[in-house]
Amino acid sequence: MPLPDFHVSDPFTLGIELEMQVVNPPGYDLSQDSSRLIDAVKPLLTAGEVKHDITESMLEMATGVCRNIDQASAELSAMQQIITRVAAEQHLAICGGGTHPFQKWQRQEVCDDERYRRNLENFGYLIQQATVFGQHVHIGCANGDDAIYLLHGLSRFVPHFIALSAASPYMQTSDTRFACARLNIFSGFPDNGPMPWVNNWQEFEGLFRRLAYTSMIDSIKDLHWDIRPSPHFGTVEVRVMDTPLTLDHAVNMAGLIQATTHWLLTKRPFKHQERDYLLYKFNRFQACRFGMAGIITDVNTGDGCRLSDDTLRLLENVTVSADKVGAASAIEALHLQVKHGHDEAQNMRDFVAEGGSLSGLVKKHCEIWAGL
Repeated sequence: MPLPDFHVSDPFTLGIELEMQVVNPPGYDLSQDSSRLIDAVKPLLTAGEVKHDITESMLEMATGVCRNIDQASAELSAMQQIITRVAAEQHLAICGGGTHPFQKWQRQEVCDDERYRRNLENFGYLIQQATVFGQHVHIGCANGDDAIYLLHGLSRFVPHFIALSAASPYMQTSDTRFACARLNIFSGFPDNGPMPWVNNWQEFEGLFRRLAYTSMIDSIKDLHWDIRPSPHFGTVEVRVMDTPLTLDHAVNMAGLIQATTHWLLTKRPFKHQERDYLLYKFNRFQACRFGMAGIITDVNTGDGCRLSDDTLRLLENVTVSADKVGAASAIEALHLQVKHGHDEAQNMRDFVAEGGSLSGLVKKHCEIWAGL
């Protein structure tokens, strides 16, 4: 399939996608009944949409195009209430978190969808292992060249986005010792990590054309980069965050990305170059492994900096832009999170250390999502 032209969209508009866990009380293992739940929810929605993701234990909820985080929050909240109610009627429950702590990937059923069946044929067991749960944020751009500049700019802050949302310390019943273990699942895919370097949209078209020569890339959706352009929407899509445990935190993360986008595209504070990515995977690893305690390294000076300190600098840099796009409340909330050392992955470990079970942890997450 050829790459579509970059669709012109209103700059700084946003959309939020959340991949949710569908679980079976009282054991709280992953369910294989998301299709039944999705079919029951769809007719009840007045805004946004719910749809399948890779396996039958996943449900994706997505907003439409939103002007600001208040509009996005209202859409997500309405969907959340409907999904939670219908799930309860079907004896199911919903929660966030980047990984389910004790599910077995061998039991996961791939959705009856042509694209996912093709991916299963191409990638084998990696597709079932990708039963993990992330938040994606789309940001509107006026043209393809702006999208490429924005993608490179946001890539500088991938460690910050990972650490702020890290909520996946457990996998396959084990404490991984990572704050965000979810992203490790994608290390076996050939397109894991950052997008290959291009200077502008014309070069990106050439890159996609070459990738399409392989038998594995049919559309932009088949590329699993940390951040990717989505020309059919006219957006740049940030894909590195774990699904948060609360809707408020999901909205705050989207607000940060929206404010950072406004700052990057209006101030143009960086002159991007290919060498910017030399330490990308090392800094990304630090965020996944240690969260806000990770040390990121400046590729130009070699200086190391605690990720929490650099995140506070980012929040300060985007404060004015946040006011202009209506995301000031998100920046304030994230500032408090970093200053107070709130660490969702550590909270999960503390629950287990104090005698809680992994099934009890999932139950707690379902209660948090439902607002109980």
